[in-house]
Amino acid sequence: MARALAAALREAKPEKQDGGAVALAKRYAALIDDAVPLAKYEAPLRALRLAVTESSDPKAPDHMAKIEQALAAHSVASDLGPKLLAALTALGMTAAGRTVKGGASGGNPVAAQLDEFTKRRARRRQGAG
Repeated sequence: MARALAAALREAKPEKQDGGAVALAKRYAALIDDAVPLAKYEAPLRALRLAVTESSDPKAPDHMAKIEQALAAHSVASDLGPKLLAALTALGMTAAGRTVKGGASGGNPVAAQLDEFTKRRARRRQGAG
């Protein structure tokens, strides 16, 4: 995730005043990359690890590792994914963020909405005239 974000940031070229949001997005991406299962899964995982050590299946440890990775990815994605998305949107690195940031309003969502209303009114006048 961190590598993909770094590449996207190079393309997006955020402004200096966006430094805080950039740092936050980088931190979220790093946390997602370094995911570990939530504590609530520790007891079931411990029991499963014990069963794996007693298993005669030579693939059991690999299966266990995949289960732990999947739980970690799910746990962190469900918690940090929306936060990372919000940071990227604030930086104008999503479709929604680009709509607001790139409009004639200069990034002001209220002005962007007014711009949209103005455009709609002009289209209606042209269609009715």
